[in-house]
Amino acid sequence: MRGVRILILASASVAAMAAMWLMRGAIESRANIPVEAAAPKPVDKPVVEAPKTVDVLVAARDIPIGRTLSGEDIKWQAFPVDAASDYFYLKGEDEGAIDIVIGAASRASMRAGEPLSTDKVIDLQGSGVMASLLRKGMRASAVPISDVTGAGGFILPGDYVDVLLTRQIAIEEFNPTTGEVDRTITHNQTETVMETVRVLAIDQRLREGSNGEDGATAVGNTATIELNPEQVELVALTRQIAKQERGFLTLSLRSFSELVEEYGEDVDKILPKTVLDLQALARAKVEKAREMRELAEGFRREQEAYELERRKREEEERLRLAEEERQRAVEAANAAANAKAATVEAAAAAPPPPPEDDGVVLVRNGAAIVVRTTNTDSNAGGNQ
Repeated sequence: MRGVRILILASASVAAMAAMWLMRGAIESRANIPVEAAAPKPVDKPVVEAPKTVDVLVAARDIPIGRTLSGEDIKWQAFPVDAASDYFYLKGEDEGAIDIVIGAASRASMRAGEPLSTDKVIDLQGSGVMASLLRKGMRASAVPISDVTGAGGFILPGDYVDVLLTRQIAIEEFNPTTGEVDRTITHNQTETVMETVRVLAIDQRLREGSNGEDGATAVGNTATIELNPEQVELVALTRQIAKQERGFLTLSLRSFSELVEEYGEDVDKILPKTVLDLQALARAKVEKAREMRELAEGFRREQEAYELERRKREEEERLRLAEEERQRAVEAANAAANAKAATVEAAAAAPPPPPEDDGVVLVRNGAAIVVRTTNTDSNAGGNQ
């Protein structure tokens, strides 16, 4: 048993020595390789020149439409010379560029780092400020507001709103038989006229706050909104309807995050939408009134025709009765005449009556005296 263990240990020792010898040989052979052969060949790299830049005036943060620019809104930033435009404000070439830009209004929204250009800002002291803020094909229209109808004064230039109309609706119930109005029911009603309407200004303020500060309220009496020509006509009609029907207009502020989710980041391309076409409703109302008038006119004509026919029948009946009365009178007159004629004929046919005794004529004192004898019952009795 001890011999086997000794044999195993001897075999392990021989194997270990062989492994060491092989490792030593490998190390020596690698060490003998020339350094020039082992090192990789160098590769020639092209020489890249740094691009030429120029300092350009850019937006230091996101700038919405109509915002009055301050020193915090702009900064100088290096910009490739090849990509620079003649419309950019370049440092060293446009002296006083910062003084020109500060106090001006943005005509379009700009992202942070976007270069400012002469067509994106406008001097508020110049003419045509509002016209420059309008997008192509759009018009500016004013609507009356208050702290109640204007979201408490938190609606600012550049915001998007919905236009609502509150009015008193009169519902006329017509009698289908006569075409006349039986009764009129009134109730208050609020409807959304337009959605996603951009606010250009509050009163005559184009900036975000009354003092040029972000978040400052701008409570005013008039809001200038951006619409297309057809919608301007609709707003004018809406104001007139509100005046006639004891109503008013309300601006409802839209959530900016909601607009971004619905329309993407380029919210400046949002256009106003017409929800309620009051012109079509007015035309329908006029058409309905015309139909009701025609119905009432037709009923009136029927009533007149019926009344004329009734009077005609009454007149015919009156004439018939008069004719019958005349016929009866003629018949009665004929009967009376016939009766008289018959009496005359009967009298003519009867024998003449005996002559009357005129008595005895006596002459007394030269005057004729007629003496008649009268038979009476008393005389007759006496004679008896």
